[in-house]
Amino acid sequence: MNDIFEKLKEVFKTFDNYNCFVCSSSNPIGLNLDINFTNHSAYALFNLSNLYSGFPSIVHGGIQACIIDEIAFWAMFNSRKQIGFTQKIQIDYLSKIEIDTDLKVEGKELASSGSTSDIEVSIFHDSKLKSKGIVSYKLISDSAIKKLFGNEFHSEFTRSFRND
Repeated sequence: MNDIFEKLKEVFKTFDNYNCFVCSSSNPIGLNLDINFTNHSAYALFNLSNLYSGFPSIVHGGIQACIIDEIAFWAMFNSRKQIGFTQKIQIDYLSKIEIDTDLKVEGKELASSGSTSDIEVSIFHDSKLKSKGIVSYKLISDSAIKKLFGNEFHSEFTRSFRND
């Protein structure tokens, strides 16, 4: 199911400036998360170095927020096959996450209604919940996709995801 991730990344690569901090493999300072899918969820396994710390040897809360937001997007996309923008994010930092530890982040859709989707995301270390978030996405219409991203992107997006 990782085809979904690769297909949408290819669509985004039609933009000269695509350089996602969390998932782009071409961003030299990015996290380069490899997003995977199961049913209507998204997850990634990762390990962060001291480059992403806040307090000594502790992963910065802002980096955790980026990861939560990114996984939420992919979980929403996996479930809806629509593009959306973060409308609201609520994060509970339950305990510190140390650098150089193997982590798993997982997101799944909690609820949707019309043009919104709420996604729950959790970051784990050794099966212990470290951080969790709820991210609300505003799904955008085809006309908004055309306006924001252009006709070429809309055509490629439609070809890749609406005609399977």
